[in-house]
Formats: sequence, C-alpha cells, structure tokens
Amino acid sequence: MLFFLQPAWVLIAFLTFPNQNQIPEIYLKPILHVNFGDPTADKPQSKSWVHDDYTWLVVAGEKGPELWKRDKTWQSQTLVNTTWKGQPNKADVYSSQNDAYVLLVEECLLKVAHLEYSKKSKQYNYKAISNLPIPKECHSIETATITRDSQNRFWVASDWNEKIVVWHSTDGISWSEPITLAEDIDADDISLVVSLKNKTSVIWSNQKTESIMERTHDDRQSPELWSKPIIVQQGDSNADDHLNATVFDDNSMALVTKNSLDKINEPQFVFRYRTPSGQWTNIPYENLPEKQQPSRPIINHVKGGKIYTIHAVKDRTNSEYFISVKEVIHQKEAWEFKELIRLRTHSKGKNGDVTSSKAPFTKSSPQLIFFSDDLGNVFEFDLKTLEG
Repeated sequence: MLFFLQPAWVLIAFLTFPNQNQIPEIYLKPILHVNFGDPTADKPQSKSWVHDDYTWLVVAGEKGPELWKRDKTWQSQTLVNTTWKGQPNKADVYSSQNDAYVLLVEECLLKVAHLEYSKKSKQYNYKAISNLPIPKECHSIETATITRDSQNRFWVASDWNEKIVVWHSTDGISWSEPITLAEDIDADDISLVVSLKNKTSVIWSNQKTESIMERTHDDRQSPELWSKPIIVQQGDSNADDHLNATVFDDNSMALVTKNSLDKINEPQFVFRYRTPSGQWTNIPYENLPEKQQPSRPIINHVKGGKIYTIHAVKDRTNSEYFISVKEVIHQKEAWEFKELIRLRTHSKGKNGDVTSSKAPFTKSSPQLIFFSDDLGNVFEFDLKTLEG
C-alpha cells in the first residue's frame, strides 16, 4: 500500500491490483459534511469554481444552499450561508471575475443569487437574489443551468412541465418571461445551456422520440430568435436525462450523455463532439457490464491539456459504489476512453452525483472533481495527481 502526501483532511491510499483490470483504486475521506443527503446533486449542474487562488463549492444543506471555501482546510462561509437559509438548495454556478451568479432550483421555483468577491476579506458577500417568472400552471421542474453569453446576457435553461424553456436577463436580476424551445418531452427529460463563441446552445433529451436535440441563438440577435431544432442523434434508445458538456478554446464542444439502451455488453454512454461549425459526431462508449451500473457522466478538460470524463458505478452484487475517471484521447479521427483510476469511500450506500467547474481547468490551479454520499459527506479528488 502506497501513500501520497496530501492535505491532512484528505487522506488518499493507493491499493495495488485491486481488480482484474489492473485499474488503481484509492479510498477517499470526506472533506466536509452537511446535514443533507446527496449534497452535490443534481445533474447536470456545475457547483465549483476557482477565484483568487481559492476553490469555491456550493452544496445542498439542511437549511438551504451552503457555500464553502478551500483554503488550508474547507471552511463554511457563515455570512453567506446565514443569508441563504430557506432558499432552494440545488445550485448551478456561473462565475466571472469578482462576481458569482448562483442559480438555485427546487420544484417550480428558480432563483438567482448574486455574490461579489472582496479582495480585502477574501470572501464573497451576498448582494441580491431574484426570482425567475414561473407560470402558475407549473407542476414540475427537475433541474436548471445558467450561463452568460458574449453580449453579457444571462441565460437560464430548464425543463418545465413537459417543455424546455429559457429565460434571459441583462443584469442577472430582472428576468424575462420564459421562452419555449421544445414541447412534448418526457417528464424525465432535462436540458443544458452552454455558451459558445457568439452563440448560445441549449441541448436537451427527448426520450419520447429517442432524441438528443439542440437549438442555438446568435448572441447578437434578439433573445426570441432561436434556430430550428437540430437533431444531434435520434433512435436506438440513445436519449436519457444525463447531460454534461465542456467547451474548448477552438469553440468546439464535447458532450457526454447516458442512453436508455441498458443492454449488457452494449455501450451505456455516448460521447458527442460538436465542431466549431456545429457538426455533431456521436461515439458510443462504456459497455454495460453484467454486474455493474455506470451512471451520470460528466466531462471537463485542462486548457491546452487532457480531457477527462467521470461517472459513478454501482456494483449490483453488493450495492457498493465507485467513481471511474477516464482520459479521453483524440488521435486523428479516433477517440479512446482510457480508465485511469477508481475512487472509493468507506461509506455504505450511494456515492455519486459527480460535479466540477463550468469553466475548464487550468494547469496552475487544482483540477478538482467532487461527489457525495447519501449521508451528507462530500469528497474531492484532484486530477492533477494523475499527471505523469
């Protein structure tokens, strides 16, 4: 058994040859605990960011969302968290310079909280919170995401009843009425909003038509003008409500999704690559083992460096979980998915809901991913430890 030097609050131990595939496994200890199960849920939200050489994380808590700061130890940001009591606690974060806009989600309620960073106190201060207009006939919102386009217009995308809708705002405080982009989706379907160069993309699943769909908006045009629906892929049970994306410097995008095939020895996930011109290529990966259940993939990359996709795996034989970290390698026209490590904990029960930053990682900052268990424990892993 080999040990890496790590901060005292995260002890990591390598186990040699723990499985027949010879994939290294490590056990992680919690970095923090909250009185709320699965605090890093829900897909496809991004809950962490780096600012002023600190990593920040928003998780769900018993009394509302909680902001945490990674310094020498993880510290609860009491001033903000006290203000946030009673607010929706599923969060997606967009950050830029000294501002962070935190989208807070619960069923039939969406709010955006504005935080402003003080370089003097090295903390975020609560500035304002606003409600998005929700029609009275709402009966279901599962999740939502936020971004900001090249014209500094904010966008929020969400499932609403059996539709996909977006809201926009010029200041993050006053929000438009919802604009419908798609109708007649399954109650289980969700969406994702992504900012590209001079363009905003909304991607969603439609399990009724077995489709992954996209509509785009030219940031220089009126907010109501969106492209016609674009079929990313249709048929073969390729749609499910698991979506996550990362955008590269050349304005191409990689999207990972789960499908609904659920067939042993057939691919369970799809890696989808969008060229800068908007052309999609779909590459199935991650065959479904007989005794394991992979779920909820996310993707991120290091600027100018490696691409990673991460997901949770449930062992059907003993109901134990691990997190699988893969490197995505692109050579000419081929894509390879190489498993690098498996992350385990001593928690008995669910481990999952992996999340990271909306922005790509940088080589100089920690490259942190997070996940949690149903007891309220949160775990981290720094992908930089895989360099070599």
